[in-house]
Amino acid sequence: MEIDSLVGLFAAISRIDAACSVDDILQEFRSAIERYGLRYFLITGLPVPHDTDWSRQILVDGWPPEWYLRYMSEDYFSHDPCVAQCRHSPKPFLWDELPPAKLSARAKLVMDEAADFGMGQGLCVPVHVPLAGPGVVTAAGDRIEIAPSDVPFIETLCVHTFRRLSGLEQSGQAVDAAPLTPRERELLEWSAEGKSNEDIACILGVTRNTVESHQRNIRGKLDAANVSHAIVKALRRQEIQI
Repeated sequence: MEIDSLVGLFAAISRIDAACSVDDILQEFRSAIERYGLRYFLITGLPVPHDTDWSRQILVDGWPPEWYLRYMSEDYFSHDPCVAQCRHSPKPFLWDELPPAKLSARAKLVMDEAADFGMGQGLCVPVHVPLAGPGVVTAAGDRIEIAPSDVPFIETLCVHTFRRLSGLEQSGQAVDAAPLTPRERELLEWSAEGKSNEDIACILGVTRNTVESHQRNIRGKLDAANVSHAIVKALRRQEIQI
């Protein structure tokens, strides 16, 4: 894991948590994602299919105004392949990763027309909230530059921003969150140093399955979307140092 990227993520999330208004939160979020060529974004809940009033779940509309009007007037929500993918998978994905052979003609039209409005490439980060419906942060631009190693950091930022805006994470940590064990803190610090699960297993003299089990426990305790998110939350709780 790149320490510089992790420090930048920690700083961005800290500024988002310190923001006093929605506009301030979005300014920090926009500043963080623009470095990847992501100029436009939509942050919304995803209601059940065929919901004719899905737009009531939009938290933030950062799309080009003309595209939003087009999307609404043509009922593209019902045919958007990104919506379907986000409902069924918790993993972030690039728009280019949607399998063209499985897209209907209407779904292809949605993606093609998005490109006409300056959104030729994009990324979706599904947000699956316990006891609530799924949501998504989708961000796009005419041309984006996102390396595979960048995706966990962007995912963490998107999930955190979604929860901050929806009021699920006002303080940045769960009120009754259990503290990490010494072994969990040690393991997470090695992750922050960029060590893989295989590396950590070798260092600690345990199996990879044991490391992965610890990682699941850590994410559960911290309500974290991924390892990067867990590291940031543990840093803010002052449970680990890097």
